[in-house]
Amino acid sequence: MPHVSPLLRDVGTARYRENSWEANMGGLVIDIYVEFLIRVIIRFFKTRGSAAWPIIEAKVTSTGRRGGYGCDVADVNYHYRVEGELYAATDSVPFIFMNSAEQYLEEHSAGSKLLVRIKSGSPECSIVRQNDLYRQAHGYPLPEK
Repeated sequence: MPHVSPLLRDVGTARYRENSWEANMGGLVIDIYVEFLIRVIIRFFKTRGSAAWPIIEAKVTSTGRRGGYGCDVADVNYHYRVEGELYAATDSVPFIFMNSAEQYLEEHSAGSKLLVRIKSGSPECSIVRQNDLYRQAHGYPLPEK
């Protein structure tokens, strides 16, 4: 019988997965940055053109953090009213570091107010612009509502 490396012999078994570098290191770190970059690019395209949309106040209903393989994602669920109609949406913000996502969620806890922009003529379409949140938090004037 030819000699087979123990590493090759165990490929595909639980023993290989327990002893492999990927299993012990949680996968390659690059997957965090790849997912983060993809999510940032998607957010960029979603917010394009929304700078002229009117700003309204929404109420945060709940929050959550998703993590695991890839980057952490902070989900902020909110609702708002336009002409008496109630609308709800979720803002998902990617983070490289878990503590940054947790801090973001602490700043936007359930019951707090959140500035959102709604598309004129389509109030069901809303977006949270990080620039608006930054301006509000640091006392800079916001565009007229």
